[in-house]
Amino acid sequence: MRFISEKARKQGVIFIRFDKDAPPEVKSSSEGIVVTVKDHILQQQVEITAELLTLSAGMTAEDTGELSGIMKLNRNPEGFFIEAHVKLRPVDMPSEGVFLCGTAHGPKLISETIAQSQAAASRATTFLAKDEIKLSAITAKVDTDHCVKCLTCVRSCPFGVPVFNTETKVIEINEAICHGCGVCAGVCPRQAIQLSFYEDDQIACKIDALMEAVPVRLMP
Repeated sequence: MRFISEKARKQGVIFIRFDKDAPPEVKSSSEGIVVTVKDHILQQQVEITAELLTLSAGMTAEDTGELSGIMKLNRNPEGFFIEAHVKLRPVDMPSEGVFLCGTAHGPKLISETIAQSQAAASRATTFLAKDEIKLSAITAKVDTDHCVKCLTCVRSCPFGVPVFNTETKVIEINEAICHGCGVCAGVCPRQAIQLSFYEDDQIACKIDALMEAVPVRLMP
């Protein structure tokens, strides 16, 4: 959008900002259409005589709350979905294998939508072209013998990975979809969930080794 606006300015297009509480007023006159708007820099009313007035329809997001809750997708205050990282992962969603493009991301031109959809298709191809996908070794595991089934991990996981199996009556974590964020391990009141390569004993040993390396100075 910034590139397009700069190109339009070079071609003589004038952009005027206005306060949404004081929108432009349009009147018909013998000379044509007169648009009156208060310039936010000059703080004065500016009259523009035009032959043609074209209105650009606004765009609002659909009710994406239900879909966002099911797939654990992030949204902005306007209801549009948010990418994982605006520069490093512009078409990736936080959930692996889900990609974003078009007006689901926000209002945009057709040219921008096409470019973004091509980028999303390319990212999806990188997954489909592989015979197998390597997953992270850092995943959460449940000690079912010490788990009291309080469902704290189920409510806390931002990706909805821990589930309560109604048949076996235990908490299960699918390592294939676990992101290894460690939220469930941190909130478990019985410490029945451990994160691979970040277990409590490992962290405690690292802290002890770090404290031994710090010189202790006794103050008189």
